[in-house]
Amino acid sequence: MRRNNIYLLLLVTIIIVVIIIVILSNQNEENKVTENKSQPQSENIPCDASLWEHVYHSYRLEVREECKVVTGTIELLRKEADGDYHIRLKLDSEQNNLLNEKNYDEQKGCLVLEPVCANKVTQKDAIKSCEDFVNSVYIPHIGEHVKVTGSYVLDKEHGWMEIHPVTKIEVMN
Repeated sequence: MRRNNIYLLLLVTIIIVVIIIVILSNQNEENKVTENKSQPQSENIPCDASLWEHVYHSYRLEVREECKVVTGTIELLRKEADGDYHIRLKLDSEQNNLLNEKNYDEQKGCLVLEPVCANKVTQKDAIKSCEDFVNSVYIPHIGEHVKVTGSYVLDKEHGWMEIHPVTKIEVMN
């Protein structure tokens, strides 16, 4: 009889330990899902460091993160004389911490995206940076919800934050 009580106690203890492990495992999975929703990951899309060879006056950019993924909606597209596009991205709300005062004051609360050498260069001193280079980054349309991968930088000349150069732009469903 005493032996049966020991076995029963041992069985109950094992069941309790298994339940605790299952509960803790589920909490970890929920945390991973939450993290993935709020912070897009760039694990599968490394940034193309060779694009820096085609950045006009790269000394004006202070790299804050070599490779970052952001999401949001395209609000403006403008061709620049140096061959880049100037694109305003209204970030998804959980990423607004990536903006600074200049982004709010001068870019209407948007992050600036700059795909390099994506159109005709008309600025003479910028021609060399785009020479013999064809950019294959998708150029989005206004209103598209996109995921953007590239270097997260401070444009010291203008004071706002950018993704520059842009490695990839993907339309999200």
